[in-house]
Parts: sequence; structure tokens; C-alpha cells
Amino acid sequence: MEKNNGVVYLIGAGPGEAGLITVKGKKLLEQCDVAVYDALVSELLIAGLPHTVRRIFVGKRGGSPSPKQEEINRLLVREARKGLRIARLKGGDPLVFGRGSEEMEYLAAHGIRYEVVPGISSAIAAPAYAGIPVTHRRVSRSFAVVTGHLREGEEIDSLALPQADTLVFLMAMENLTPLIDRLIASGKFTRSTPAALIRNGTLPDQETTSGTLETIAKLKEQRGIRPPAVFIVGETVRFAKALSWRKRLPLDGTRVAVLRTGDQSGDLIDGLAARGAAVLPCPIMRIRPRLRNLRKITASYLKNFTMVIFTSPNGASLFMKHLLDNGADARSLAEKKVYALGGGTAMVLRRFGIRVDALPEKFVAEGVLGMLPDNLSDESILIPRASIAREVLPETLRKRRARVTVLPIYDTVKAEVAHCSFHDGDYVLFTSSSTVEFFYGDPQHRNIDVRPVCIGDITATTLKRHYGGDFTVAKNATMQALIAALETAVRKERRNKGTGR
Repeated sequence: MEKNNGVVYLIGAGPGEAGLITVKGKKLLEQCDVAVYDALVSELLIAGLPHTVRRIFVGKRGGSPSPKQEEINRLLVREARKGLRIARLKGGDPLVFGRGSEEMEYLAAHGIRYEVVPGISSAIAAPAYAGIPVTHRRVSRSFAVVTGHLREGEEIDSLALPQADTLVFLMAMENLTPLIDRLIASGKFTRSTPAALIRNGTLPDQETTSGTLETIAKLKEQRGIRPPAVFIVGETVRFAKALSWRKRLPLDGTRVAVLRTGDQSGDLIDGLAARGAAVLPCPIMRIRPRLRNLRKITASYLKNFTMVIFTSPNGASLFMKHLLDNGADARSLAEKKVYALGGGTAMVLRRFGIRVDALPEKFVAEGVLGMLPDNLSDESILIPRASIAREVLPETLRKRRARVTVLPIYDTVKAEVAHCSFHDGDYVLFTSSSTVEFFYGDPQHRNIDVRPVCIGDITATTLKRHYGGDFTVAKNATMQALIAALETAVRKERRNKGTGR
């Protein structure tokens, strides 16, 4: 084995829900240099990776062919020979119809070290989320997992069926009807045997269709069930109705794109997922710190200011982190008045031990100005903020005779997001004017029929320049208000379609 070789971790990403990856798998994924991932891997896992991790997508997207297995094998060897740690992320378990064994053979033949991190297969997870146990003491003492995918030129009659009480088929949608005929012909099952199709197992938009071997193919066509879906056959399917445990949630079946930077999206994504949304994390902007100005933030620099106004969570976080890195702490803000433009910004400051003196009712510059007196001649005010921002705050403060220092501590720049694919009908959450500009500045987004929801009046004004239809505006610039606005928009659309619940 070559000394400079890296290592390849074949990690099972789980069946779809991001939380179902193993603790070890997630830890190794976050520590890797390169993530090589398939189409069925949760986009939340990819979006949550540190920005230092290079992402390589090797799945099938938008009708385009996926890379051949031989190309993926060579890619893994090439990257490992650079001395890198590669996370080869596969949906479900890497060795359950994931071609992980072929990758292991290729890596071994080329002297590349590898480790396997097993994952939860959709073969057991999807039925479990549908309330279907794959075994049961009374009716199923065994189960087997079978691929429904046939090799080129292979006949259905050549498919050997295991002698198990419950059969779970993966990749069976294309050959569903001949598979059913084969099952009935085997004599183990009859036309009245319970059967179910579980689409998008473990995801918020999971759909379960139950029937029998006689009816399930027709139900598939009537309901337009498409892959990925699990096909399960056996008496345990009868438990689906009685043991179903997933509650209907307000945003079930709703795809929601979050455009915020990854480190700011955690609470928003968790709130959306808790309400049943299928979250598409697409951080189309990133924060580039201005290190020269951040190094200025010391106790001595702050000494002469009487007031600090924070205008964003990014600004507050960068400011406080560098204050600590530069040898000072929260005591440097003692005796100073501290204001924040929004609840999210105030929350960031609170994590560093800073409570704002007051929070405006309206989370924009005008809200803070409404709280301050007309004569500010005794105030020396620091505004740490983005390099490009509205000038109404510093200009008005100067008109009130305050001494104002605007300190640009970061730039908001466009990020390339290779793993995002927007669909017609997606809801898109715009949390700043920058997210609007970057989204509609990308030509591939202009012809997609999305449903915008934005966080406040300033963002709404920017959105009107790019989008001519109706959209929803949150009552205030908080994540809770944004989620509430989204729920309002979804309820309205369902009423219009006659599908409200």
C-alpha cells in the first residue's frame, strides 16, 4: 500500500431522513476532505457539511445519466491517492444493493485503505415508518430483501424468490407487474396476499398505498406512484392501518427551499422539519469575513464608543467571536448601549452574554431610529455590518448629530450550490435582499414556477423587482414569523386547490 494514500469511508447515509445516519457515519462525514454522494442521500447532510469539504455528486439528476460505476471507482482511487479522506456516501446501507461491494473490491485491488460504516436500509425503515413490521411472532418469522431490478437481457422467471414470510423489494417499480405474476406463480403467495408500496420512505412526503397482489399494480397506476418506492408483500402489511404512528403535519408534502447560509439555517430547518416540510437547503450566499477590520475589534478600539448597533446575526456573531479571539470579552461592551435590528440578532448576542437594551417592534433600520432621540450629539456609535447595506441608519444618525463609525466586517457573496435542484411548486424562503438578488440572478432559476415567501418589507421590495406574481410576507423578521407566513401560504394554496385539511 502506498504511504501517501488516504482512506475511503463507505458510509450508509440511511433511508432518507437526515437524522437516520449513524453517529459514526455523521462524524466521519464531517471530518472528511471530499464527499462523494448519490442522488438518494439527504440534501440536509450535504448542505450541513463544513465549507472546507469538497462535494462530488455522482447520482442521476434531471434525466441526465449518472456516472458509470467504473468512473466512480476510478474517482475514489484518484482522490485517495492524494492522501485525502473520502466519504463515499450511499443511500441506505452501502452493501444492500448499493454496489458497495464492487467499490470495496476495486479499492482493495488498488491498495487503497477503506472502512465500511453500515447504514439503515430503506428495506426496514420505510415499512417501519408506515407502521408495517417486517416480522411478527404470529404471522412472519422471517423476511427477505430482494432487488426488483433486472440485468439487461435477464428474464423475470430467472429471478429466484427467497422462501420468507415477508418479502421487501427495492427498485421494483419498473418491473412491478411481472414481479407480481412471478410471486403468484411461485405458490407461496396468492392474489389476496396483502401488499403495499411505500414511496419516499421516512421523508416528510412519504406515501403508503396498501392493497393486495391483485390490486396493487392498478393502484400504482391510478395514483401515479414513482420511484423511489419500496414494495412489501406479506401478512404484516395488514398492520399498516392499525399501527401507523406518523401524524399529519401542517407542511406535509411541501418542498421548501432555504437559501440562508448553512451555519444560520439550523433553527429554521428544524422548525420546518418539525412541521412536516421536505427541506431543500440551498445556501446560495456565503459570508466572507473582512479580517483586517475584524482585527480592530479590541477593548481599546471599543473604549470611545457609547453605543453599538448590530444589524444582522452574521455581523453580531463575527463581531463577538473576534472580540474574544482578540483577547477581550463581553465586559468591553459594559456601560455601552447595545441595540439589535432583529430577534435573531439579539439571540446571537445573548449567546455571548449580551442583552440588548431594547428591541424595536419593526426589525429594520427605521425601527431602531424610532427608539432613539432626535438629538444624539453625546453619542459615538459603532455599526459593525456587511460591506453593502442600506445607508438610512448611519445617515439619519449623523443628521441627529451623532458621531457614527460604520465598520464593514463581512461581504455577502454568491455561493455555487451544485446539489440543489428546484422544482415547479417549491416554496422558496427569502431571508434578505441578497438571497433574492442571487436567486434571480441565476438564469436557471428564472423559468421555475416557485412560490416565494419573504421575511420583511425590505426583502419584499427587492422581490417585487424580480417576481411579478403574488407572494407572502412575514409579519416580522423572525424565523417563527417566516414559518407562520409559509403555513399561511400553504393553507391558502390548498384551499384554492380544494385539498385543504
